[in-house]
Amino acid sequence: MRVANIIEEGKVGGPQVRMLRVAKAMTDVETLIVMPTSNSDQFQEMCDDFGVSWRAVPMTRITKEWRVAMGYILFSPVEVLRLVRLFRREHIDLVHASGGSWQYKGVIAAFLAGVPSVWHLNDTSMPRLFRRIFRLFSALPAGFIFASERSRDYYGAELATRLQAVIPSAVDCGQFSTAANPAGDEEILEILRQAPVIGTVANVSRVKGLETLIHAAAELRRTHPDVRVLIVGPVHVNQARYHAGLVALADSLGVSEAIVWAGARTDIRPLLARMDVYICSSLAESSPVSVWEAMAMERPVVSTDVGDVPAHLVDGVSGYVVPVYDNLALAAKVATLLDDPKLRADFGKAAREVIFEKFAPAQIAEQTHDLYRRILEARRM
Repeated sequence: MRVANIIEEGKVGGPQVRMLRVAKAMTDVETLIVMPTSNSDQFQEMCDDFGVSWRAVPMTRITKEWRVAMGYILFSPVEVLRLVRLFRREHIDLVHASGGSWQYKGVIAAFLAGVPSVWHLNDTSMPRLFRRIFRLFSALPAGFIFASERSRDYYGAELATRLQAVIPSAVDCGQFSTAANPAGDEEILEILRQAPVIGTVANVSRVKGLETLIHAAAELRRTHPDVRVLIVGPVHVNQARYHAGLVALADSLGVSEAIVWAGARTDIRPLLARMDVYICSSLAESSPVSVWEAMAMERPVVSTDVGDVPAHLVDGVSGYVVPVYDNLALAAKVATLLDDPKLRADFGKAAREVIFEKFAPAQIAEQTHDLYRRILEARRM
């Protein structure tokens, strides 16, 4: 079976990481990852490191920047036809459209090429316009993968009769393990020294709710004045203004000196291992791979109630779940963990057991392969 796994966003994030881990683990499927030429240099390097075949093709993306948006409207028809030719030339048996409901081109191109497709949905909310556009194309795929139960619930009965599966992200517990003793980032680790550290791994964007984290840090500093906040993740050009606002917020709350903006990292494990408590302050998620990676590294997690986090992070057993936007609850739960090293260790061990049992790449790959098989079998009937 030859599968084209296509995504219209070149910047590395959770969906791109999932694509690579599953492709590497899927031994009975030959995967070709298709990505845009722009902003994808790191993704291309990761494909090479994983030994996964890839093609980069010109693809514009949906954005609020009006010039780019105009390019999306003007060039999308040509880009879809280019994908049709690619799928036929590469003898693709099935197209896997990753990245969410707003990424339509792979689904449309697969239909035009006469190739069955599966649409991978990781949304728990989206603008009304995108929802309407999604409905226009939702009849084209042969099946759907939902990144979480909450994503499936979000789409509800409209897709209930279609071939589908709920498949979370994958995490390699051999790689993400304290036993792996990851090294690196000595300069930042020296800055942190012996201070208690709370942190997160996230692309700096509004959906990650970093305002909640900064407000929680200000509250936490009342009782834990030496706590440091480590934020690991890139600030892309279109998020520069948002980042500047976060810096200004931290300054106004008097916590600027407590925050370390680490930027992008190809290997987050040394910094993840240094976090005494991992924070997910997101406003919306589906299957947040950064949370699963933290759990695999035995980090106790305090997360907002997003995606399927409550389904896998048991409140009071392997971490804490707090309401979205509730910086006071977030700060209180973090304080509880910082004050109790044994509780942190117990939560961390329980969290890793969950990831080991449910998120192994081979297991996720088999679930994905099973849906591929069902789609192709239904096609032949």
